[in-house]
Amino acid sequence: PSRAMAAPPSYARIPNIIVLLLLALSAISVSSSSSPSNGSDTDLSALLAFKAQLADPRRVLAGSWTGTSFCHWIGVSCSRRRQRVTALTLVDTPLSGPIAPHFGNLSFLSVLTLRGTNLTGSIPPELGKLCRLRYLSLDENSLSDVIPAAIGNLTRLEFLSLSFNQLTGQIPPEVFVRMQKLETISLEVNKLSGQIPPYLFNNTPSLSFIYFGKNSMSGPIPHGIASLSKLTYLQLQHNQFSGLVPQAIYNMSMLDLMILSNNNLTGTIPDNQSFILPMLQVLDLSENKFQGRISSGLASSHYLVGLSLADNSFVDVVPLWLVELHHLESISLGGNNLVGLIPAALSNLTSLTMLDLSGCNLTGHIPPELGLMQKLSFLHLGTNQLTGTIQASLGNLSMLSLLAFEENKLSGSVPSTLGNIASLEELHLQNNNLDGSIMELFSALCNCRNVQLINIGVNSFTAGKPLFTIGNFNSSLQQISRWTSGNNFKHKRS
Repeated sequence: PSRAMAAPPSYARIPNIIVLLLLALSAISVSSSSSPSNGSDTDLSALLAFKAQLADPRRVLAGSWTGTSFCHWIGVSCSRRRQRVTALTLVDTPLSGPIAPHFGNLSFLSVLTLRGTNLTGSIPPELGKLCRLRYLSLDENSLSDVIPAAIGNLTRLEFLSLSFNQLTGQIPPEVFVRMQKLETISLEVNKLSGQIPPYLFNNTPSLSFIYFGKNSMSGPIPHGIASLSKLTYLQLQHNQFSGLVPQAIYNMSMLDLMILSNNNLTGTIPDNQSFILPMLQVLDLSENKFQGRISSGLASSHYLVGLSLADNSFVDVVPLWLVELHHLESISLGGNNLVGLIPAALSNLTSLTMLDLSGCNLTGHIPPELGLMQKLSFLHLGTNQLTGTIQASLGNLSMLSLLAFEENKLSGSVPSTLGNIASLEELHLQNNNLDGSIMELFSALCNCRNVQLINIGVNSFTAGKPLFTIGNFNSSLQQISRWTSGNNFKHKRS
């Protein structure tokens, strides 16, 4: 006011109509820099609409989302230059209710994370209006209905996770057409069905992570997946996919992890030059219908940590080239038609924690060298044609929790050294030709304080002289299964 009094306004000589127009424009300019109409009122309304639809039993939002300074509310982040919401992050917050469609009005939002907040209802298609959104995480809720095709309008999206919900229907064919920046897509653990649209990944050159596991999807694996040169993780397990795996997938140079287990996939795994996965760390093809030999191309996957080909129809021996993969921690080849001997050289895999060769047709003795595998916690050689005795050296496996040799042709007594395995939880020796004193066996096993289940039925043990009571075992012992059934007990004379 003082400046106006010192010098007349510059518009003093302008006609009145022009003055009125300038005043109106000035009012608009001033209001655009204040909170009511620069868009922050829209953001405030959207947040309050979301809050109004939610149950808030612990008053997390009721105690924080008050007043109009929403940039200071819990979970809300704003732009440095203006009072506009750029991120909303509520993780494991005890709320309940639907996602307000008003969220589509948060036009500056780049991050929306509502993980584990017990959201219900459908995903509002209005979220497709969030043109600046880069990160969308709605996982671990109870969202239902279909994935709205409007999600495909999020052309800047880099991360999309809708996993661990109850979403149904098919993936919209057009949903990724314009998402050229998308790097991660996670839809696992839902109720999605139908086929993956064949051209779903044709315009997602940046895609590195695909998580579609544990749904009810069917049909073939689309060939377009093999065109994703940056793909690192591929998880399609626990679905109903069928047919052949596109051969080009076995030549994806960046692939670290491929899990296709529990499907209806068929065919063979290509060998040598047709199988080049140099960065592969985890391969799980278990519980499918693969056949043929185990691909020797795997020998070039030098970083392999976990290999599971169990419960297929492979016909082979236990590959000796496995010993060249020094990073291996888990081998599961059970449930295939494997023949021949168990290679003693497997003991060179000193990082191995799991070895499952059960349910095959393996013959010969159990190699005593297996007792050198100090990190082994799971050893399952059951349901084979193994002969000879149980090696005393296995008592050196101090980290072993499961030892299973059931349904073989093993003979002789059980070595007392098994009692040295303090971590042992389960022992399965049933249906063999084992003999010796059952009382001496249980006396030795009394040192296994973590044991929960012992099954030694259908053998030829003798009763022997009672040396202990069941009370010597830890209270964690839940079951001694058939430890008398099927044994030919004869009391020894002392």
